[in-house]
Amino acid sequence: MHTVVDLDVAVREIERRAEGWRHAGFAVGPVTWRDQAGGWPPSLKTERGAVADPDSIGVKVRLGDQEGSVVLFKGGWCDVEYWSGSARREPVMEAPGYPGGLTVEEFGRLLDRFIDRFR
Repeated sequence: MHTVVDLDVAVREIERRAEGWRHAGFAVGPVTWRDQAGGWPPSLKTERGAVADPDSIGVKVRLGDQEGSVVLFKGGWCDVEYWSGSARREPVMEAPGYPGGLTVEEFGRLLDRFIDRFR
C-alpha cells in the first residue's frame, strides 16, 4: 500500500514549531509548496491558495553558519539536508520515510530531530 500524506495537515507540524525556532534564534524561511499541476519543472510557491496540486512542502532554516532544509513529499518521504557550516564537513543528505512512508506524527518527530542537529 502506498502512503499518501495530507500536506494541508502536515504543514501544521511546521507552522506550530516555527515561532519557537525563531525564538531560539533560527532564521526560518517561508513554507514552500511544490505544485505538480504547474508543469515541469514543478514550481515552488509560498501561498497555499496558488497551488492546484500540492506535491510537497518544505522549509529552510539557518542558525549562525549552520543551515538545513526539510521537504515532505505527499508520498510520505522527506528530503533532509543539513550542513554544519564547516568547510571541513560535508552536508548531510537523507531521505527518511523512503520507501515506506511517514505519518504526519512521524513527520513532526522528524522535524524535532532535525532541529536538534543544530544544537
